[in-house]
Amino acid sequence: MRWLITDFKRGLTERSLISAVILGILSLAIGLGAYMYGRTIYVADEAFKASHSLVMPFIAPFLACMVYSNMNMLEKESGYETLLILKNQGKTYVLKRWLVNNSLSGIALVLPMFILYITCAIFSPYTQTEEIMQVILLDFCFGFVYGALAYSLTFFNKKRYIPVIAPQVIYLFFIYAFPYLNLEKFYPPLSFSPWLMQQHVEAKLISLELMILLGISGILVGVNRIYRKVERICLQPK
Repeated sequence: MRWLITDFKRGLTERSLISAVILGILSLAIGLGAYMYGRTIYVADEAFKASHSLVMPFIAPFLACMVYSNMNMLEKESGYETLLILKNQGKTYVLKRWLVNNSLSGIALVLPMFILYITCAIFSPYTQTEEIMQVILLDFCFGFVYGALAYSLTFFNKKRYIPVIAPQVIYLFFIYAFPYLNLEKFYPPLSFSPWLMQQHVEAKLISLELMILLGISGILVGVNRIYRKVERICLQPK
């Protein structure tokens, strides 16, 4: 438990997390600026939704994946990961790091949202607080899932940029492909910002999409652990 807390605190001070938060704030600021431009009347709920839905839904996987995946790769390259696995008895290390990594990814997306929430409250009182909070919780889940996907990719390559870039590239591919295939209900940004196309939003489909991605990341981690176990058995002297 102590290692879990220490690792979490360490992650909060990582430059990658701070960079992700700053980029998130900037993307929301662009959206807020676009909403405010030319207006004389401001409504907090509308300002939040407009700011939330303009830029950040399209870069959210990148922000979530950049948080701790590079640190995982650095530890792997330096051999520090092997020391941590031995110290934490393998299974518990992977589970703890998985939880820390994913939680930090979720936090990196949510922190800019709370700053936006406070900023928009300057305009007027909120009337849809519950709905907004539900979407902020959805954004945490989105970050958690994509953080898990990035973490699972650190087991299968030696390039630091792969865990950060690959989920974003796949995400963008589906963004452009799904409308042409008349699959708007599966439009990936809806799992981050349902306000983009509310007429196509289905809570079950959003949950299913996130669960599938979380399952894929879990399978990848499990496959790697099985491979490592088989590898150790094969390398044992007979």
